[in-house]
Amino acid sequence: MKTNEHTNGVTGVTFLAHTINPEIGYYQQHYINESFNFTVILSNGEIDMTLEIVQDYEARPSSVTFDRYLIVANTFRTM
Repeated sequence: MKTNEHTNGVTGVTFLAHTINPEIGYYQQHYINESFNFTVILSNGEIDMTLEIVQDYEARPSSVTFDRYLIVANTFRTM
């Protein structure tokens, strides 16, 4: 289901995943997926991220580790 919930967190995590993997395109919109996490539609594909990383990023970006961004970056798939 398309949503505008947590847009700041989703776009922030997307940007930082892009810094890890420059092949990741630019944010277009995001959805709540069947796991109640987020699927992000990009200019050239999709990535997935948990609600937890988005909430942590919104509350305190410095608390999110590189390894957690790497997990998001590794979900990248082209469309």
